[in-house]
Amino acid sequence: MQWTIETFLLANFILIVSSILQMATGISVGIIIVPFLAMISYTLLPVPVVFASLTLTVMMAYQGRKHIDTDNMPQIGFGMLLGIFVAVYILKNIELEYLGVLFGVLILLSVIISMKIKTFKLGKKVNYSGGFMAGLIGTLALSGGQILALLFQNHPLASIKSSLAFLYTLFSLVLLLVFYLVGEFSYAQLISGLYLMPGFIIGFFVAPMFVKYFNPKYTKSVVLGMATLGALMLIVKSVW
Repeated sequence: MQWTIETFLLANFILIVSSILQMATGISVGIIIVPFLAMISYTLLPVPVVFASLTLTVMMAYQGRKHIDTDNMPQIGFGMLLGIFVAVYILKNIELEYLGVLFGVLILLSVIISMKIKTFKLGKKVNYSGGFMAGLIGTLALSGGQILALLFQNHPLASIKSSLAFLYTLFSLVLLLVFYLVGEFSYAQLISGLYLMPGFIIGFFVAPMFVKYFNPKYTKSVVLGMATLGALMLIVKSVW
């Protein structure tokens, strides 16, 4: 895509707001990022925004490293890895004009899952299947965080935020490596990722000024509402 001052400011404003919401709730707000960035350009997804988001997830994981749940990480991580490979295959074999509809539908699916499924008891089957769905949907629509948030919903908030940040970091690194190996990580995408980094960095440092005003219970509803609106707008834009 052709970067302009307007697109740079708009894209990074979206990322600043999203980063603040993620810092407040621990929930990945890729479901907000995806539809609005896709309306700017599909080329920003998924590689550039995943590359740029490492600045946020690494800082969050390091900040809360003492609270990371290491017991369930291997099983969830393995499931995510399988999901990533399946998703990359789908992305390499789908026409560009269908991406908007695919993104929108998967985001709506993530919203429905978040609303309907209230309890999860972590165990081998749940960890593998949840990790797979998070890797699949996370790669295709950057909204696998909703699945991971459900897995860890009974953990303390500090553990949720740090554990999810660690998994996002792992997911991002593996995903970028896979895309590089299959020839889908270009120099132009690297540059776009660098242009998106300021939004995540600024969001991380300004979030503490806003986080104290957020009630996670209501913030989640706001995130899901914004995601639903963005997904519907993206679907309409894609089929119109």
